[in-house]
Amino acid sequence: MRKRMVLSGLCLLMGLTACAQGSDIQSVEPQAMVDKLPNVKELSAEERKAVLTKINTGMVEAQNDFGLRLHQALSNNPEYKSDNLIISPYSVTQALALAYNGTAGGTAAEMSGVLGWKGMNVADINDGNRQLQSLLENGGGVVLNVANSVWHQPGLEMKKTYLQAVKDSYRAEIKEADLLNADAMDAINRWVNDKTSGMIPSIYDKPPGGVAVLINAIYFNGGWMDEFDPANTVDEEFTLSDGTTQKIPMMKREGRYSYKEGESWQAIRIPYGDGRMHMLVILPKESSSMDELQQQLWKDASVWKGDYPHETIQLGLPKFKVEQTFELPDALQSLGMIQAFDSDAADFSAMAADGEKFWIDKVKHKTVVDVSEKGTEAAAITAVGIETTAALTSQPIVMNVDRPFFFAIEDRDTGTWLFMGSVLKP
Repeated sequence: MRKRMVLSGLCLLMGLTACAQGSDIQSVEPQAMVDKLPNVKELSAEERKAVLTKINTGMVEAQNDFGLRLHQALSNNPEYKSDNLIISPYSVTQALALAYNGTAGGTAAEMSGVLGWKGMNVADINDGNRQLQSLLENGGGVVLNVANSVWHQPGLEMKKTYLQAVKDSYRAEIKEADLLNADAMDAINRWVNDKTSGMIPSIYDKPPGGVAVLINAIYFNGGWMDEFDPANTVDEEFTLSDGTTQKIPMMKREGRYSYKEGESWQAIRIPYGDGRMHMLVILPKESSSMDELQQQLWKDASVWKGDYPHETIQLGLPKFKVEQTFELPDALQSLGMIQAFDSDAADFSAMAADGEKFWIDKVKHKTVVDVSEKGTEAAAITAVGIETTAALTSQPIVMNVDRPFFFAIEDRDTGTWLFMGSVLKP
């Protein structure tokens, strides 16, 4: 089967300044470190309905809101401001959840505030994430795989309660490896390549160092419910933010879609598989701009949620592939997650055994999105490094996405935005 859309998650790297003397995890050879995720049991319609009643909608809304705030923080960085900006809020949240399980005190309070988890206990957070993952990975006529892992130095003592929590709630694989060694780098890269089905072949070009690495990977492969005919794809002008134009391949199709528009924007949902997942595309009208649209999104995205009427649409959608890598510490600190990066103030006492002092040293996020006539393929990786110390219309509505636009990969049943981003240069 041809790959259509792949999304891969995030890696959180937490560096530890000193090594403990024992470990309850058996050492493995580097070449033996890559395992397949356990098979995910397919839910029946009744089982799925039952799980849906348990989903914490507040956590889903918090994750989407966190994604938009992170998108805004990265957009304010001159390094990323004038380029495409695509992230996986789900992947980043999963990776940070692995770290959050090890926090206490002010560090936990700051992280819960940034992630929208204030007032929730860690057991409820873990259960909410577990239930959501079980729904997202089941059905919909698409492939969606989520994987988590914790890699740590030989001899580093991590609390058994922490390791058990991330194994039970996030199916995290626990690996022991010398993170200063190239063999460990190769093993991690093989794991990343495997979990993203080759969409992201590696995350490191040198050994990660530190004493532990927490990794989330997410892979999405979705074919359109109604494919675009390649014979109808034509080169058209795409107007960039500065007013200049460039030729891009524009996919064309007329059909019935969920569609909504406001005074300054058009929005469409393009379904994948059986319709449970879709791509939400929001296009500023020619009288508006991408900057104005993003300001609206960052302020309140609720107008783009909920049901849309069905309309007949003449759709033009760019065919594109985007690959990006982000270093997230500055953005996360600007959102209020400060103590976790401070070697003196960080409190990871729920993770570190024997009084070791841990803090987050690096957070790396990598995404790949490939949109074609068949569908969408996307992948994301995040690594955290730890250190010690409608009605029918008479004429079809035209929506030609020939200028910068925003998109999200959305789960219909839960409202989860798995990926989101602004495309300025397809």
